[in-house]
Amino acid sequence: MIPPDHFKKVCHYAQRRGVLFTPAEFEIIKSFTSHKLLPPHTVIMEQGKVVRTLYFLNSGIARLYRLHNGVDYTLGIVSVNDFLSTPLYLLNGELSSCALESLTDIDVLVWDRPGVEAMKQRIPRMYDMELAIMDRLLNWIQDSQIDAVCMTAEERYQKIMAEQPEVIQQVPLKYIASLLGIHQDSLSRIRKTLGQK
Repeated sequence: MIPPDHFKKVCHYAQRRGVLFTPAEFEIIKSFTSHKLLPPHTVIMEQGKVVRTLYFLNSGIARLYRLHNGVDYTLGIVSVNDFLSTPLYLLNGELSSCALESLTDIDVLVWDRPGVEAMKQRIPRMYDMELAIMDRLLNWIQDSQIDAVCMTAEERYQKIMAEQPEVIQQVPLKYIASLLGIHQDSLSRIRKTLGQK
């Protein structure tokens, strides 16, 4: 059985979104949950393949990326407590349009598709949780699109500095430059302007 401490962050995530589970429901959730510690550069979701697992990031940094015409594009870098994969891909059986990999050691909670379906059958409130995850994903997509259109690369870099300083400290610059949609040399110039090496 997984120690209760491993669930604190996902419980906080649910509570912030108004989803409160009873102790009995929480025990059911625990019974379908596994816990993993994964090393850097572990691919946990593959592009072009069926998604079989839902992950929640307890700690560490992961990136969402897509390979297109031989180029690796970073779509997002996750360093906060959040779901890395989504119920949408897990439950609809469609092939994933992108991939996920750990950039540092990551601590994750894990659910497989049969487990997610079983929890939804036994705990009606799981539908609220699913909607909360999807709402978070849609907000993230919208925010990313707005930032890409309305902010300069330097402004987006400064936003990462303010909201995810651990990304600036721990993630290779090539991934940050890709996320910003600029060449690594341009990122170096931005960093120099801001007094970074």
